[in-house]
Amino acid sequence: MKKYINKIPLLLFAVIGLSSCLKDDTAILDPAKGHNVIEFSNPTDIVVHGSSIPLYAFSYESVPSVNLPITVSYSGPEAAAPQDITVKFGVSDDAKIAAYNTEQKTSLTAFAQNAYSLPTTEVVIKKGTSKATFNVVLKPENFDFSKTEVLGLTISSVSSGILSGNFATILINASAKNKYDGIYAVTGTMVDVTAASLTHVNNALGTKAPMQYELRTVSATKCAVYDNYVYGGYYAVIASGTATSQYGSFSAIFEFDPVTNKVIGVTNRAGEPASNTRSGRLDPTGDNTALTNGVFKVKYNMLQPSVIATAPYVRTTWDETWTLLKKR
Repeated sequence: MKKYINKIPLLLFAVIGLSSCLKDDTAILDPAKGHNVIEFSNPTDIVVHGSSIPLYAFSYESVPSVNLPITVSYSGPEAAAPQDITVKFGVSDDAKIAAYNTEQKTSLTAFAQNAYSLPTTEVVIKKGTSKATFNVVLKPENFDFSKTEVLGLTISSVSSGILSGNFATILINASAKNKYDGIYAVTGTMVDVTAASLTHVNNALGTKAPMQYELRTVSATKCAVYDNYVYGGYYAVIASGTATSQYGSFSAIFEFDPVTNKVIGVTNRAGEPASNTRSGRLDPTGDNTALTNGVFKVKYNMLQPSVIATAPYVRTTWDETWTLLKKR
């Protein structure tokens, strides 16, 4: 969801405009500009515009298999290929992933072989057309929840024409979603014992209330709370008087019981504890209810012994109802 309070400077539009030129099914920035090139088309938006290797992200329900269509394109000023063009491709070597990690300071890893299959390594762009599509078979049930996994694809050769300098290699990030993953409307209360002015975020949202959080899959039974409504990030957003704010180095991870569908544990994504001594826990006095028809209740705490001297060091308590709006 669009973050409604952010204001984007005009300069950012200029930067985006420049970077988005990198891929528009043309060869504007390709060394062979003015001539058509053979390349991978965008299967979705690029995660980081301007990266030397384009990365695309997808997420799927945890099912045995799903087809991801990938298209190769004869891109440029000519509308169609003048002859049949055979395009050969395959899984790229790990050096491409390593190069992306170095450039973008990420920690991507290659998919295990049981997490995907590539039924074909060759397609033909027919004379008079400009595209050909093949499927990568992904196997979400075999994804490793603990890693950020990618599949690299590289065009190795073309029977005629010029190979793109920018989009001959792409990276596909695919992750599985557990059954709790989704976008939720959140209502309830928040009490910070150190400051009465710090309250539940809904008190600062006005007509934009209630707050909407995403639960993003961490494992088969855990989801991280992600703010894609106010700031954009793993934040515990709060009201500070009539303004929005957030706790530094604290955002919750909910752990669900897969049998009862109740939240059975809450931890701090930033660490247990984080450097500022903040950690999370499920409040033992809470009326926690199972996820039923898209609704569950949870009461949880932020602990901070550097501020609260008496055990169990509870600084902040949320008592909330989460209502599923839609799958993410």
